[in-house]
Amino acid sequence: MGAALAASSHVALAGRRGRPATLVTMITQAERAAEKRRAKLEEIQRQVADGSLKIRKLTAKERKQFPPRQQKAPAKAARR
Repeated sequence: MGAALAASSHVALAGRRGRPATLVTMITQAERAAEKRRAKLEEIQRQVADGSLKIRKLTAKERKQFPPRQQKAPAKAARR
């Protein structure tokens, strides 16, 4: 995990039957998703830099074939 992620994570002590307690970092699902997204973006940047991935604009034909998707309205959170 990244240093920034570890700094914002929750920390707990965990120990089992006679074993010394160890420091355990607990991260939220959102933090885990953000870390995963950051890693994917870094991989894309690395591939672009070494030339194994090329990012280009769509052609007019491709834009016609694949029009932009309509964004869905955000779902309301369920009440508990």
